[in-house]
Amino acid sequence: MLIELQNISFCYTGSHDKSLKNVYLSVNAGELILLTGESGCGKTTLTRILNGLCPQFYAGEISGSYLLDGKNALDMELDEIGSHIGNVFQDPRSQFFASNVTDEIVLAMENRNYPHELMESLLHEFSTLLGIGALLDKDLLKLSSGEKQKVAVAAACVTKPKILVLDEPSANLDADATNQLGDLLKTLKAQGVTIIISEHRLEYLSELIDKMVLMKDGKIAGIYSGDQARAFSAEKMCEMGLRLFYPQAKKVISGCTENEPYLQLNDIVCKRGKMTILDHITLNAAKGKIIAITGRNGAGKTTLCKIAAGLLKENSGDVILNGTNMNRRKRLQSCFFVGQDPDYQLYAPNVLEEVLLNKKKTPETIRRAEQLLEQLDLSAFSERHPASLSGGQKQRVLLAAALMWERPILILDEPTSGLDGKHMREMAKLLRSIAGSGACV
Repeated sequence: MLIELQNISFCYTGSHDKSLKNVYLSVNAGELILLTGESGCGKTTLTRILNGLCPQFYAGEISGSYLLDGKNALDMELDEIGSHIGNVFQDPRSQFFASNVTDEIVLAMENRNYPHELMESLLHEFSTLLGIGALLDKDLLKLSSGEKQKVAVAAACVTKPKILVLDEPSANLDADATNQLGDLLKTLKAQGVTIIISEHRLEYLSELIDKMVLMKDGKIAGIYSGDQARAFSAEKMCEMGLRLFYPQAKKVISGCTENEPYLQLNDIVCKRGKMTILDHITLNAAKGKIIAITGRNGAGKTTLCKIAAGLLKENSGDVILNGTNMNRRKRLQSCFFVGQDPDYQLYAPNVLEEVLLNKKKTPETIRRAEQLLEQLDLSAFSERHPASLSGGQKQRVLLAAALMWERPILILDEPTSGLDGKHMREMAKLLRSIAGSGACV
């Protein structure tokens, strides 16, 4: 047995509730284990136990037993655990040390004194596998979220650890990059690497998993073989709050009539230095409609959204709202932007205060905020600090804040990236309701 958890419980310092409760889990060498469940169920904390960050970095009280390759991992230093385990975190920024892509990928190899020729070979191997050869030597801070995610995966894999722990590695990846990640995991698995992956997006893992571990409220609610998991019906997966292994095509019939454009982006050009990010883009969006902007990582989706919302200034072109040419400041007053990384937009000391931020507190506004939290399954966290929530919960807090303002334009940048199946379906239903009320989404 490569990993053995027995009766593991963990409570973060300052929290009244345990994030993990009496967890038992055995992992054999070479297995791919899927950790899944609704947002906030304890998946990320479990990965932090495995890689030693709880309690050595994230303070808290731990009990139970954790054996790693037969040794007591709770007595190991982080560098010793790191010699066994490679990590990909939910937020790739939190694991970067370098500012340059190549430097980040080779950093662990340099620290372990790999020969230069071997470093070059492994750098080429994994940058090719992940399709990031064109990103080498670029500034990490200037990459899209999906591109950063791919760099984090390469940096974790390049030393070929015996165990790889990944926390929602596909959250910001486009379809092609997600398939590339699946191919990489298949290759690593064939090489005997043990893989433990916390994930909401299941389709790309469907044929790879040996066990599916379903978590709920900090406990393991069920452990299923890969064949058992793949045999679950769509109804059963929805009942468990999960996305589907094999998404079913839906025929969507819209009863909307064509409306006059409320938001118009005409001939938009945006440059950063010598690089053209947006090249003469035109987009029309009507009230009552949901517009989906899609494309590969780094295609310019986030930049286009930020220009529409007034968060970035275009180099040329016009942004027209309801027939009037609008500057950035006026756009900001008409739009609410929910960003890709919720940590950049959370400021208040608790969730209820976040939803009420910059609103006059009256019995009516407080009641409205509480109704929104209930609607988004967040009532239990109203007094919690937003930073203590899971990624999916943070996204829902921002959506509640957006709905509180009732602005005519709602712009969301990858709003389902951290959501489980249950809350993803609720998000879709809510967005249809918002558009149905006359907003431009």
